[in-house]
Amino acid sequence: MSNFFCAAPWRGLHINPRGDVKTCCAGDPNMLGNLNNNTIEEILHGSAMQEIRQSIRRGEPHKYCYNCVQAEQTGQSERAWHNDVNPGFDPNSASDTEHVPVLIDIRWNITCNLTCNYCGDKCSSKWASLKHIPFKSGAKPYYEQACDYLEKHREHIKEIALVGGEPLLLPENERLMDVIGTDPKITFITNMSVDFETNKIVKKVIDRPHVSWSMSFDNVGAQLEYVRSGAEWTQLDRNVRLVADRIRSGLHWGGIHSVYNLYNCTRLHDLRRYADQLGVDILWQSLYQPDYLDPALHSPEIRDMAKQHIQQYQQDFELTDQEQGFFSSALSKLEHTEPDYLSVGSRFREHIHLIETMYHRHDAGKFVKLWPELAHLVS
Repeated sequence: MSNFFCAAPWRGLHINPRGDVKTCCAGDPNMLGNLNNNTIEEILHGSAMQEIRQSIRRGEPHKYCYNCVQAEQTGQSERAWHNDVNPGFDPNSASDTEHVPVLIDIRWNITCNLTCNYCGDKCSSKWASLKHIPFKSGAKPYYEQACDYLEKHREHIKEIALVGGEPLLLPENERLMDVIGTDPKITFITNMSVDFETNKIVKKVIDRPHVSWSMSFDNVGAQLEYVRSGAEWTQLDRNVRLVADRIRSGLHWGGIHSVYNLYNCTRLHDLRRYADQLGVDILWQSLYQPDYLDPALHSPEIRDMAKQHIQQYQQDFELTDQEQGFFSSALSKLEHTEPDYLSVGSRFREHIHLIETMYHRHDAGKFVKLWPELAHLVS
């Protein structure tokens, strides 16, 4: 791949819950350094970072960029986001050690209130607790250092993504918003399930400008509650309607971010009708893991059913350009993949068994009731 351009190595900052520093969410977390061992400046000016910048300057993706290269085989990658936020950036005029944080994505820890069926203990404190895995809450030792670095470069910050865990449950984000001021755009990537009426962070941002909402959910009603265990549909619906009102008024912007997977491949119309009712768009995203939730890896019968639902979706709704591209790629994958579907089906059945007998016992027997069109095909 030639002419591979990305502004992130010079203009992005990502910190994951372990304290690994990257310049984007998609970058390899093991290549640059960790804030428990080095300062931000040491990592961002270090030899590994210099090597990555030199590769990008030559128009070549570095191995650090693997996830974006893979994503672009079927759609858009994260580097498009960084390049859009940094129009006119020229890597040839920037040095190998230059770094100015323009687009920021900081995930202080994995504190979360849900145990979503396709998540796990590395991304959710609730899952860690359920599996009896020790989880350390509270501000990290490098919290002040990170805030000081951002305050030092405050004038350059254009956009900050607040993720988690669940970012609306992280008190560190309260100070962070004060540090960056009111000019930068704030994007919340949130499961929308906390109580917006009492949440301190929501109160701080609900009437301020430059707020974007990436509302992360993939189903509606009882199916939402099954997939995103711990969420209540009535609460989530209230929150989404509040945000949708801000979006329609032009004060905020954003939409529903949904991962296409086995749990919603036969219920696309339900989510789209809900989105249309509220006047918000859906941004469809590909599933990376676990693979047993990918419809394209299942039996021919399931793949055919998934194709039919996409084709009906394309016929019944006016699609955005992003939807057109996404579902065209999804159809191609469904038609041309030759998976080991017996193994995938076996692992999916084990997944449902564990969910309903060990982790979410209150959901025992519900998969069969909520997805009868799939249940007999995976049994």
